[in-house]
Amino acid sequence: MIEKILCDIHGSKEMSFACIHIAEAIDAKNPVGFFYSEAEEDLPQIAWCNSCEQYLLDNGEEWTDQFQALADFKMLCSDCFDEAKSIELEIHLR
Repeated sequence: MIEKILCDIHGSKEMSFACIHIAEAIDAKNPVGFFYSEAEEDLPQIAWCNSCEQYLLDNGEEWTDQFQALADFKMLCSDCFDEAKSIELEIHLR
């Protein structure tokens, strides 16, 4: 079971993670790209931006300590995660 967190905006929701670039772009509704893994039974969803994706592609697609330091993943509630995802979808649908 995925843990719940208390979000100041959405209340008690399932935990997810996003790179710092996505986490910082949510309030500004600034699209930075959105790559993500689906949630699994005991693992939360994780998202990363275009810049982080390019780093992965350029470095063997391995989630090394260096990559994780660059991505600086932040905890988000599932609704904030969905909001960041929808920002990207809106841009691509224009």
